[in-house]
Amino acid sequence: MNTEDYIKKWLNGTISEAEMQQLAQTPEFQAIKKLDAAVQRFKAPAYDVQQELAKLTERKRNHKSARVIRLNWWQAAIRVAAVVVMALVGYFLIFTDIPTVIATGIAEKTTIYLPDSSMVSLNALSTLTYSAKNWSQNRQVTLAGEAFFKVEKGAKFDVKTADGTVSVLGTQFNVQARPDYFEVKCFEGLVAVDNALAKIMLPAGRMFRVIDGQISEDSTLRETSPAWLSNESSFISTPYKYVIKELERQYQIKVITQNIDLEQRFTGRFTHKNLDLALKSISLPLNLHYKKVGKYQIELSVANQ
Repeated sequence: MNTEDYIKKWLNGTISEAEMQQLAQTPEFQAIKKLDAAVQRFKAPAYDVQQELAKLTERKRNHKSARVIRLNWWQAAIRVAAVVVMALVGYFLIFTDIPTVIATGIAEKTTIYLPDSSMVSLNALSTLTYSAKNWSQNRQVTLAGEAFFKVEKGAKFDVKTADGTVSVLGTQFNVQARPDYFEVKCFEGLVAVDNALAKIMLPAGRMFRVIDGQISEDSTLRETSPAWLSNESSFISTPYKYVIKELERQYQIKVITQNIDLEQRFTGRFTHKNLDLALKSISLPLNLHYKKVGKYQIELSVANQ
Protein backbone atom coordinates (compact mmCIF):
# COMPACT_ATOMS: atom_id res chain seq x y z
CA MET A 1 0.00 0.00 0.00
CA ASN A 2 1.44 3.39 -0.96
CA THR A 3 1.45 6.58 1.08
CA GLU A 4 -1.52 8.07 -0.80
CA ASP A 5 -3.71 5.11 0.20
CA TYR A 6 -2.68 5.50 3.85
CA ILE A 7 -3.53 9.23 3.73
CA LYS A 8 -6.97 8.47 2.25
CA LYS A 9 -7.66 5.95 5.03
CA TRP A 10 -6.48 8.49 7.62
CA LEU A 11 -8.80 11.17 6.25
CA ASN A 12 -11.70 8.67 6.21
CA GLY A 13 -10.95 7.58 9.78
CA THR A 14 -10.41 3.94 8.76
CA ILE A 15 -6.65 3.68 9.24
CA SER A 16 -5.35 1.04 11.66
CA GLU A 17 -2.84 1.74 14.43
CA ALA A 18 -0.06 -0.13 12.56
CA GLU A 19 -0.79 1.77 9.34
CA MET A 20 -0.85 5.05 11.25
CA GLN A 21 2.60 4.33 12.65
CA GLN A 22 3.92 3.76 9.13
CA LEU A 23 2.20 6.88 7.79
CA ALA A 24 3.51 9.06 10.63
CA GLN A 25 7.07 8.33 9.52
CA THR A 26 6.58 9.58 5.96
CA PRO A 27 7.60 13.08 4.81
CA GLU A 28 4.20 13.54 3.17
CA PHE A 29 2.39 13.18 6.49
CA GLN A 30 4.80 15.63 8.14
CA ALA A 31 3.99 18.16 5.40
CA ILE A 32 0.26 17.64 5.94
CA LYS A 33 0.70 18.22 9.69
CA LYS A 34 2.52 21.49 9.00
CA LEU A 35 -0.25 22.55 6.63
CA ASP A 36 -2.93 21.65 9.18
CA ALA A 37 -1.12 23.62 11.86
CA ALA A 38 -0.98 26.66 9.59
CA VAL A 39 -4.70 26.45 8.91
CA GLN A 40 -5.43 26.06 12.61
CA ARG A 41 -3.46 29.24 13.31
CA PHE A 42 -5.53 31.15 10.77
CA LYS A 43 -8.10 33.43 12.42
CA ALA A 44 -10.95 35.27 10.69
CA PRO A 45 -11.18 39.04 11.28
CA ALA A 46 -13.02 40.00 14.49
CA TYR A 47 -16.70 40.62 13.84
CA ASP A 48 -19.23 42.13 16.31
CA VAL A 49 -22.61 40.69 15.36
CA GLN A 50 -24.64 42.93 17.72
CA GLN A 51 -22.95 46.09 16.48
CA GLU A 52 -23.53 45.21 12.84
CA LEU A 53 -27.17 44.34 13.57
CA ALA A 54 -27.68 47.79 15.15
CA LYS A 55 -26.18 49.46 12.08
CA LEU A 56 -28.41 47.46 9.78
CA THR A 57 -31.53 48.40 11.80
CA GLU A 58 -30.58 52.08 11.63
CA ARG A 59 -30.14 51.91 7.86
CA LYS A 60 -33.52 50.24 7.50
CA ARG A 61 -35.16 52.96 9.58
CA ASN A 62 -33.62 55.74 7.47
CA HIS A 63 -34.09 54.04 4.14
CA LYS A 64 -37.24 52.00 4.31
CA SER A 65 -37.14 51.23 0.61
CA ALA A 66 -33.57 49.96 0.69
CA ARG A 67 -32.99 46.28 -0.03
CA VAL A 68 -31.56 44.31 2.90
CA ILE A 69 -28.35 42.40 2.09
CA ARG A 70 -27.41 39.56 4.40
CA LEU A 71 -23.82 39.70 5.50
CA ASN A 72 -22.44 36.16 5.37
CA TRP A 73 -19.09 37.12 6.83
CA TRP A 74 -18.14 33.50 7.41
CA GLN A 75 -18.22 32.82 3.65
CA ALA A 76 -15.61 35.50 3.11
CA ALA A 77 -13.52 34.04 5.91
CA ILE A 78 -13.67 30.60 4.28
CA ARG A 79 -12.51 32.08 0.98
CA VAL A 80 -9.55 33.73 2.70
CA ALA A 81 -8.70 30.47 4.47
CA ALA A 82 -8.86 28.60 1.15
CA VAL A 83 -6.39 31.05 -0.38
CA VAL A 84 -4.03 30.53 2.56
CA VAL A 85 -4.28 26.75 2.23
CA MET A 86 -3.63 26.81 -1.52
CA ALA A 87 -0.65 29.09 -1.03
CA LEU A 88 0.84 26.74 1.55
CA VAL A 89 0.22 23.68 -0.61
CA GLY A 90 1.89 25.43 -3.53
CA TYR A 91 4.88 26.26 -1.38
CA PHE A 92 5.37 22.65 -0.27
CA LEU A 93 4.97 21.29 -3.79
CA ILE A 94 7.31 23.78 -5.44
CA PHE A 95 10.01 24.38 -2.86
CA THR A 96 10.04 21.15 -0.85
CA ASP A 97 11.60 17.96 -2.19
CA ILE A 98 9.15 15.44 -0.74
CA PRO A 99 10.33 11.88 -1.46
CA THR A 100 7.99 9.22 -2.81
CA VAL A 101 7.38 6.33 -0.42
CA ILE A 102 5.87 3.01 -1.52
CA ALA A 103 5.05 0.46 1.20
CA THR A 104 3.41 -2.97 1.25
CA GLY A 105 1.63 -4.71 4.10
CA ILE A 106 1.37 -8.35 5.16
CA ALA A 107 0.67 -10.67 2.20
CA GLU A 108 0.75 -7.67 -0.14
CA LYS A 109 2.87 -7.19 -3.26
CA THR A 110 2.99 -4.31 -5.70
CA THR A 111 4.81 -3.24 -8.86
CA ILE A 112 5.74 0.35 -9.69
CA TYR A 113 7.64 2.17 -12.44
CA LEU A 114 10.28 4.74 -11.58
CA PRO A 115 10.63 8.04 -13.52
CA ASP A 116 13.02 6.41 -16.05
CA SER A 117 10.60 3.46 -16.57
CA SER A 118 12.73 1.11 -14.46
CA MET A 119 10.41 -1.47 -12.86
CA VAL A 120 10.37 -2.39 -9.18
CA SER A 121 8.29 -5.19 -7.64
CA LEU A 122 7.95 -5.06 -3.84
CA ASN A 123 7.44 -8.16 -1.73
CA ALA A 124 5.36 -8.19 1.46
CA LEU A 125 6.21 -5.78 4.32
CA SER A 126 8.68 -3.76 2.26
CA THR A 127 9.27 -0.03 1.78
CA LEU A 128 10.86 1.79 -1.16
CA THR A 129 11.77 5.49 -1.04
CA TYR A 130 13.07 7.73 -3.84
CA SER A 131 13.13 11.34 -5.01
CA ALA A 132 11.24 11.88 -8.27
CA LYS A 133 12.31 15.53 -8.43
CA ASN A 134 16.03 14.74 -8.61
CA TRP A 135 15.75 11.42 -10.41
CA SER A 136 17.48 12.53 -13.63
CA GLN A 137 20.55 13.61 -11.61
CA ASN A 138 20.53 10.77 -9.09
CA ARG A 139 19.00 7.35 -9.75
CA GLN A 140 18.88 6.14 -6.16
CA VAL A 141 16.30 4.30 -4.07
CA THR A 142 16.27 3.23 -0.43
CA LEU A 143 14.93 -0.23 0.34
CA ALA A 144 13.80 -1.89 3.56
CA GLY A 145 12.50 -5.37 2.82
CA GLU A 146 12.65 -7.19 -0.51
CA ALA A 147 12.31 -6.00 -4.11
CA PHE A 148 13.02 -7.18 -7.65
CA PHE A 149 14.44 -4.60 -10.06
CA LYS A 150 14.44 -4.33 -13.86
CA VAL A 151 16.64 -1.30 -14.40
CA GLU A 152 16.65 0.70 -17.64
CA LYS A 153 20.07 1.45 -19.09
CA GLY A 154 21.53 4.83 -18.19
CA ALA A 155 23.45 6.42 -15.34
CA LYS A 156 24.42 4.42 -12.27
CA PHE A 157 21.47 3.05 -10.31
CA ASP A 158 21.92 2.60 -6.53
CA VAL A 159 19.82 0.60 -4.10
CA LYS A 160 20.61 1.75 -0.56
CA THR A 161 19.86 -0.61 2.33
CA ALA A 162 20.82 -0.78 5.99
CA ASP A 163 23.21 -3.63 5.12
CA GLY A 164 24.93 -2.15 2.06
CA THR A 165 24.53 -0.66 -1.39
CA VAL A 166 23.82 -2.44 -4.69
CA SER A 167 24.88 -0.53 -7.82
CA VAL A 168 24.11 -1.27 -11.48
CA LEU A 169 23.92 0.35 -14.91
CA GLY A 170 21.13 -1.79 -16.31
CA THR A 171 20.15 -5.32 -15.28
CA GLN A 172 17.70 -7.54 -13.41
CA PHE A 173 18.33 -8.37 -9.78
CA ASN A 174 16.63 -9.02 -6.44
CA VAL A 175 17.56 -7.44 -3.11
CA GLN A 176 16.39 -8.63 0.28
CA ALA A 177 17.32 -6.50 3.29
CA ARG A 178 15.71 -7.87 6.43
CA PRO A 179 17.00 -7.74 10.03
CA ASP A 180 20.17 -9.95 10.17
CA TYR A 181 19.53 -11.15 6.60
CA PHE A 182 20.95 -9.50 3.46
CA GLU A 183 20.75 -11.13 0.04
CA VAL A 184 21.40 -10.01 -3.54
CA LYS A 185 20.57 -12.21 -6.53
CA CYS A 186 21.68 -11.21 -10.03
CA PHE A 187 19.55 -12.62 -12.85
CA GLU A 188 20.91 -10.56 -15.73
CA GLY A 189 23.93 -8.31 -16.29
CA LEU A 190 26.32 -7.40 -13.51
CA VAL A 191 25.79 -5.76 -10.11
CA ALA A 192 28.22 -4.30 -7.61
CA VAL A 193 27.58 -5.06 -3.93
CA ASP A 194 29.17 -2.87 -1.25
CA ASN A 195 28.65 -4.49 2.13
CA ALA A 196 30.51 -4.04 5.42
CA LEU A 197 31.96 -7.55 5.00
CA ALA A 198 32.75 -7.52 1.28
CA LYS A 199 32.81 -5.52 -1.96
CA ILE A 200 32.15 -7.77 -4.93
CA MET A 201 30.98 -7.80 -8.53
CA LEU A 202 28.08 -10.21 -8.90
CA PRO A 203 27.47 -11.70 -12.38
CA ALA A 204 24.24 -13.27 -13.62
CA GLY A 205 23.42 -16.60 -11.97
CA ARG A 206 25.15 -15.76 -8.70
CA MET A 207 24.00 -14.46 -5.34
CA PHE A 208 25.53 -12.83 -2.27
CA ARG A 209 24.14 -13.50 1.20
CA VAL A 210 24.99 -12.36 4.70
CA ILE A 211 23.13 -14.27 7.43
CA ASP A 212 23.58 -13.32 11.08
CA GLY A 213 26.77 -11.45 10.21
CA GLN A 214 28.32 -14.33 8.20
CA ILE A 215 28.76 -14.54 4.43
CA SER A 216 26.94 -17.57 3.02
CA GLU A 217 29.15 -20.03 1.14
CA ASP A 218 26.58 -21.21 -1.41
CA SER A 219 26.38 -18.50 -4.07
CA THR A 220 24.89 -20.33 -7.08
CA LEU A 221 21.37 -19.44 -8.25
CA ARG A 222 18.97 -22.25 -9.06
CA GLU A 223 16.22 -20.07 -10.50
CA THR A 224 15.88 -17.61 -13.39
CA SER A 225 13.66 -15.13 -11.54
CA PRO A 226 12.56 -14.54 -7.92
CA ALA A 227 10.09 -17.23 -6.83
CA TRP A 228 8.00 -14.71 -4.88
CA LEU A 229 6.95 -13.05 -8.17
CA SER A 230 5.05 -16.31 -8.82
CA ASN A 231 3.59 -16.29 -5.28
CA GLU A 232 6.10 -18.71 -3.81
CA SER A 233 8.98 -18.33 -1.37
CA SER A 234 12.10 -20.41 -2.04
CA PHE A 235 15.06 -21.11 0.22
CA ILE A 236 18.55 -22.53 -0.26
CA SER A 237 20.21 -23.74 2.94
CA THR A 238 18.47 -21.01 4.97
CA PRO A 239 18.17 -21.04 8.78
CA TYR A 240 14.66 -22.20 9.68
CA LYS A 241 13.93 -19.06 11.72
CA TYR A 242 13.99 -16.97 8.54
CA VAL A 243 11.65 -19.40 6.79
CA ILE A 244 9.16 -18.89 9.62
CA LYS A 245 9.51 -15.09 9.42
CA GLU A 246 8.80 -15.18 5.69
CA LEU A 247 5.73 -17.35 6.28
CA GLU A 248 4.44 -14.77 8.79
CA ARG A 249 4.98 -11.99 6.23
CA GLN A 250 3.01 -13.79 3.53
CA TYR A 251 0.13 -14.80 5.82
CA GLN A 252 -1.39 -12.79 8.66
CA ILE A 253 -0.28 -15.26 11.31
CA LYS A 254 2.06 -15.70 14.29
CA VAL A 255 4.10 -18.91 14.50
CA ILE A 256 4.95 -20.32 17.95
CA THR A 257 7.69 -22.99 17.98
CA GLN A 258 8.22 -25.69 20.60
CA ASN A 259 11.63 -27.39 21.01
CA ILE A 260 12.59 -26.77 17.37
CA ASP A 261 16.15 -26.04 16.25
CA LEU A 262 15.61 -22.69 14.54
CA GLU A 263 19.20 -22.65 13.23
CA GLN A 264 18.82 -25.85 11.19
CA ARG A 265 19.05 -25.25 7.45
CA PHE A 266 16.04 -25.54 5.17
CA THR A 267 15.99 -25.94 1.40
CA GLY A 268 12.60 -25.85 -0.25
CA ARG A 269 9.67 -23.55 -0.96
CA PHE A 270 6.10 -22.75 0.04
CA THR A 271 3.11 -21.21 -1.70
CA HIS A 272 1.54 -17.84 -0.84
CA LYS A 273 -1.94 -19.00 -1.86
CA ASN A 274 -2.75 -21.85 0.53
CA LEU A 275 -1.74 -21.76 4.21
CA ASP A 276 -2.27 -25.48 4.88
CA LEU A 277 -0.16 -26.43 1.87
CA ALA A 278 2.50 -23.91 2.90
CA LEU A 279 2.63 -25.34 6.43
CA LYS A 280 2.99 -28.88 5.10
CA SER A 281 5.80 -27.75 2.80
CA ILE A 282 7.91 -26.38 5.66
CA SER A 283 7.01 -28.95 8.33
CA LEU A 284 7.00 -32.42 6.71
CA PRO A 285 10.62 -32.29 5.39
CA LEU A 286 11.84 -31.62 8.95
CA ASN A 287 9.48 -34.11 10.64
CA LEU A 288 7.52 -31.32 12.31
CA HIS A 289 3.87 -31.10 13.31
CA TYR A 290 1.72 -27.98 13.03
CA LYS A 291 -1.50 -27.04 14.80
CA LYS A 292 -3.76 -24.03 14.28
CA VAL A 293 -4.55 -22.19 17.50
CA GLY A 294 -7.27 -19.69 16.75
CA LYS A 295 -7.43 -17.86 13.45
CA TYR A 296 -4.04 -16.17 13.40
CA GLN A 297 -1.69 -18.41 15.42
CA ILE A 298 0.16 -21.59 14.47
CA GLU A 299 2.08 -23.95 16.75
CA LEU A 300 5.03 -25.92 15.34
CA SER A 301 6.56 -28.84 17.22
CA VAL A 302 8.52 -32.04 16.63
CA ALA A 303 6.13 -34.63 15.15
CA ASN A 304 6.75 -37.42 17.70
CA GLN A 305 6.06 -35.21 20.76
